[in-house]
Amino acid sequence: MILKNSIFLFLALLLMSCSKSDGPIEYGIETEATYTVTFKMNWNSTDFPKDYPAGAHFSKLIGWSHPSTTNLFKEGMTASEGIELMAETGAIEVLQAELEAKIANNEGLNFVLSQDGLTSGTGEFTVEVAVNAANPSVSLVSMLAPSPDWYVGALNVNLYDGSHFAASKTVTAKVYDAGTDSGTTYEAADLDTDPQGTISLFVADPLGDGTNLLKDIAKVTFTKN
Repeated sequence: MILKNSIFLFLALLLMSCSKSDGPIEYGIETEATYTVTFKMNWNSTDFPKDYPAGAHFSKLIGWSHPSTTNLFKEGMTASEGIELMAETGAIEVLQAELEAKIANNEGLNFVLSQDGLTSGTGEFTVEVAVNAANPSVSLVSMLAPSPDWYVGALNVNLYDGSHFAASKTVTAKVYDAGTDSGTTYEAADLDTDPQGTISLFVADPLGDGTNLLKDIAKVTFTKN
């Protein structure tokens, strides 16, 4: 009888110890994912007829995955040297160095760069990007060219709900003014903004009516691999 009671006591203690925890046991939580991103540009002369340039094109698509609190491309911020050069000339080397430095400093996860730009105003980029729980958001940009300092971006796209990454997500990209050149037409002469302004949405002529763009200029789809 004593042996039987001892066994029951042992089993009871074992069950109690197994039931204790610091919180509920979570099952199926995702901590990382990879996505195929399709960035489809639609800057065409039908939807954006005013002064549509003969040499319309886009620079290489560049970006990264990062914490949702990142403000590198945020409206109201002063553009970095890398953003300025990307927006005014399409050059991505300085911006690439800036992003890679942030990643090396644990302020981001994955650098993204397309192999080429687009040779016209329509077409699509396809890139891969990795995200994780600490870096669940993605920002991607490309210069709209020719232009003074305008670029198309899908910024701070959050793919995580705290436990799972979205199977797919589609967003509408926007046009931004880097605040570094005061030109108002596609092929305006170089006119540095002095003092430098801040990053803002661009909805003015010739792409918009002052409140909105005339049409959506790009759609971006993230599909989990």
